[in-house]
Amino acid sequence: MIHLIIGEPDSGKSALAEEMAQDCGGPVYYLATMLVMDEKGQKRRERHRKQRAGRGFVTLEIPYRIDRALESIGNPGECTVLLECLSNLVGNEMHENPERTALWREGDGARFVQAILTDVLTLADGVRALIVVTNEYRAAPDYDEETRNYIRLLSMLNQALMPHAETVRDLRSAEEKSLC
Repeated sequence: MIHLIIGEPDSGKSALAEEMAQDCGGPVYYLATMLVMDEKGQKRRERHRKQRAGRGFVTLEIPYRIDRALESIGNPGECTVLLECLSNLVGNEMHENPERTALWREGDGARFVQAILTDVLTLADGVRALIVVTNEYRAAPDYDEETRNYIRLLSMLNQALMPHAETVRDLRSAEEKSLC
């Protein structure tokens, strides 16, 4: 079962996802995809860890190939996984995963998107519930080509994931479908 939360940065997605994860029951794994590259990233990771402290989350830090998280989860069919976040995952897959760094440049990026979608669906099939947090960005005319491609690929992945989600919560427009 997949629950998808889409929003703009700083829209409250993470807090909502954490609440939903705890409400879904079972052990709750927090699958963090952010790669810490600098002091700002380290501070953000520490802030998020403090926000989750004492709430029963087991944190896994896996920056790409998230299907491999199943290897680190005891009794995955009984747990809830909160994937934070698809936006970081796409960037990591584009630049850090040696298996996929060239794939996003091929054609229209559909094979790249399908590879990540397959990983997400594999993870979802192995756990009780998967809550996915993602962003939706608007491209600005002054963005470079690589940034525009990132935004396009993330949007393609968000669209591809929606039909697989039991619930979609869109914080951009306060639109929502049924919840957990």
